[in-house]
Amino acid sequence: MKTEPVHDIELALFFTSDIKTGMKALLEDKWTIQSPHFTKEQTLILKGVGILLIVLHNFFHNLTPIIGENEFSFQAQTSWRFYQTVQSHPAELLRATFTYFGHYGVQIFIFFSAYGLTRKYNKEPLVFGDFYKGRLFKIYLSFLLCLSIYILLGLVKTAFMSDEKVFYWNSLLWKALLISNFIPGQALMPVGPWWFLPFIFQFYLFYPLLLKLFQKFRVKFLILIGIAFSCLEWLINPFLIANDMNINYMIFGHVPVICLGVYIGARKSIKIPAIYVVLSFTLFAMAIANSYAWLISDLTFTVLILIVFIAAFNSRLQQSAMVALLIFFGDLSFHLFMVNGFLRTPFHSFAETYNVWWIDNLTALASLFFSTLFAFILSRIDRRLRLIFHS
Repeated sequence: MKTEPVHDIELALFFTSDIKTGMKALLEDKWTIQSPHFTKEQTLILKGVGILLIVLHNFFHNLTPIIGENEFSFQAQTSWRFYQTVQSHPAELLRATFTYFGHYGVQIFIFFSAYGLTRKYNKEPLVFGDFYKGRLFKIYLSFLLCLSIYILLGLVKTAFMSDEKVFYWNSLLWKALLISNFIPGQALMPVGPWWFLPFIFQFYLFYPLLLKLFQKFRVKFLILIGIAFSCLEWLINPFLIANDMNINYMIFGHVPVICLGVYIGARKSIKIPAIYVVLSFTLFAMAIANSYAWLISDLTFTVLILIVFIAAFNSRLQQSAMVALLIFFGDLSFHLFMVNGFLRTPFHSFAETYNVWWIDNLTALASLFFSTLFAFILSRIDRRLRLIFHS
């Protein structure tokens, strides 16, 4: 009978012991990524990343051939089309990546909405009337201004393209009333990205109660409510989708990311155990092909993007020109978000005419540049109107 050499057994025991020690350290939170809380500039950098992901996703995601994205619901064939595109047409990598993953940029804004408010209100009283009035003045007036410009551009477009339907007046009404995501077929009308507007005001209604319950029941409450709403999505979203609605158009589909923002915002510093990073990476990778892992992919993506930028903020990368550009986009993110959806149309049509990968990429950059210039001018008009309104 053949026996193993003694030194091979010792080596195996050494590696087994090393793995056990590592796992024990992970489970005991000895390996933890730590950082001070995000500064204003760092928040703007992450928002800059988020808005670029969103704008480029909005441009690329319905170019022919359509790949699709698992944004509001999961479909295995979408993941398969993404894989086939990257494998068969490497030149399409940029378009495919932003198409499939770009929508996750929204989660950065959802996280920082909860994180920023928690940093402010966790230790000082939140007066709901003043809180909501401030949010209305900060966002809703800007939305109405953008809506007016959309209507004005629509009137100009109608004058030259009378055979094309430009206005969807009922959709504009539901959007202005902030109830469109509760009406079948209206969440993405008349401009797709605007589904976020009713959502964010639902968040502002939901947040004070969430914060109060968190302050009373602490972390266990956040874990339980995050699990509960993930299960709720799994149970009722098929029914909602069958009726032309979706839980992810609403506050209820994003509770886990909001809970993460509250949890991290309430701590003295940012601490993310390495085991959570490993789990997030594993589950996010699985979410490409697994519908159950996809249910929490918003959460796992958010953990991963925070870790990447915590590492970047601790390096010299934060001194680069790219950082200044991201801060610029982060500062402009709301207005750019509001206008990119309807300004991309002529650029999109041009790209569709040629349907060549390098023309798609150049046209996407041209659309981004034009939308950025328009948003910059709009932000200055918005600021001037606010000064007049205040005075």
